[in-house]
Amino acid sequence: MELRPITPTRLQVKGWARVGPAGAHTLRRGAWYPVVRISSSNIVVLDVNRHNVPVDRRFLEIRYHPPERWTIVRCEPRVVEKLGRTFPLTYAVCPTCRHRQGIEARTTEMTCDRCHKAAGLAWDELS
Repeated sequence: MELRPITPTRLQVKGWARVGPAGAHTLRRGAWYPVVRISSSNIVVLDVNRHNVPVDRRFLEIRYHPPERWTIVRCEPRVVEKLGRTFPLTYAVCPTCRHRQGIEARTTEMTCDRCHKAAGLAWDELS
């Protein structure tokens, strides 16, 4: 009997999820994370930097295709102060590498400073 080598397979992403404006989670608003598993108890396990992170499904928006456009996030001044960071009140999250980048004007396309990918902006999905 011939033995075949076992080759590792890539994890099959079951969708993409992002958090809403508030909730009991530590995820970044606007960033889309791969969905690893959706349980029957309304817990969704996300791949966050190669770590499985369980999140209550009520706090998530789930899609079954990867993001193709920049997510626009509008912060309240108190949220920016709470984070201790000096982000613009409105910024965009890259669909490819999740880098946050300030927006100067209501533009329709932007190139990421980090990964250099260009994509449209999802103004119609303001987060």
